[in-house]
Amino acid sequence: MSDLSSITNQDSRRLIPGVDWDVAIIIVAYEGDTWIPDCLESLKSSTQISGLVILIDNKDNTGLTSGKIGSLTIHCFKTPHPMGFADANNFALMKVPPSVPKICFLNQDTISQKNWLEEAIRCLDKNPKIGALSSMLKNYQGSDWDRDFKLSLKSQSGYKEDWLQPTHHPESAPFHLVDCIPATAMIVRTDVIKRTGPFDPLFGSYYEDYDLCMRIRKLGFHLAICTQSTIFHYSGSISQSPKARERRSRWVIRNRTIHKIRKEEGPRWILIWNQLIIAGSKQIIRSILRTPSSSHIKSVIMAYIDLFQILPRLFSKKIDQKFWNQFLNTICWENFGSTPFECNENSSR
Repeated sequence: MSDLSSITNQDSRRLIPGVDWDVAIIIVAYEGDTWIPDCLESLKSSTQISGLVILIDNKDNTGLTSGKIGSLTIHCFKTPHPMGFADANNFALMKVPPSVPKICFLNQDTISQKNWLEEAIRCLDKNPKIGALSSMLKNYQGSDWDRDFKLSLKSQSGYKEDWLQPTHHPESAPFHLVDCIPATAMIVRTDVIKRTGPFDPLFGSYYEDYDLCMRIRKLGFHLAICTQSTIFHYSGSISQSPKARERRSRWVIRNRTIHKIRKEEGPRWILIWNQLIIAGSKQIIRSILRTPSSSHIKSVIMAYIDLFQILPRLFSKKIDQKFWNQFLNTICWENFGSTPFECNENSSR
């Protein structure tokens, strides 16, 4: 593992907040000492793009420093308290300079591959109707496709077997249009996310990216996987212990249900009945019987307790929208993309 202090320059005089960066790269560090040094070293080595890295110290990280690494400028900011993935990325979003045309959400447990950022941005520039795209995701060793990415890709309506064939052949399609993309290595146009709004903090962690994708599509933009851009990813890096895996399972069940209720058409009360009562009862029975792929019974029960607690918001599209508008007002989203960049690491706006 690389030593973070050896790849960053702590001389604050070299930090130039007035630079017109090509992209802002948001990395949320959560207990990230194992991952962040290699993430930043590989990012530096993979690209020549002028980028601003907004590195968020979200919990239990040591040695995070601002500085210059290659063509990238790093600014570190500390959250006022540990946040979920959605909130932590929103915290970073409000620090993106107004002149930056694209924003990249990059997981801490990724290894950048050569020119992945250039290829992804080139794909966006050539296709103005694509609002956001993702790189192809392989496992951390690069020996196979990332498991969750592979499952997600295969579930897309237009999926074809050759999508997971070697991608650097001259005749390969430059991108595949999909319904949703993960935020593992997601690049979105700044003007698009200004219109959609940020991640919904209701999700905390998991499915907040699919919710954002749904809003991007509603604006009339496409989502894509860039076949010429590849990232290595360690799936589940913050879910190593049994307790963490139970917590992850709870949040996945909870948030997947919220996403389904919002995604499907029809009266909300019918959707809630189908997802919470019918589907929920079946899931609990499967957990009790310990059927293959079922979740731990504790995770399932806690997930549905969570869902019933937020039921008043979900019961009506109008009420759901009201809560969302209140959140946007709270964070002053109308100022996104217009507030001058602040390099003060203690800034919490």
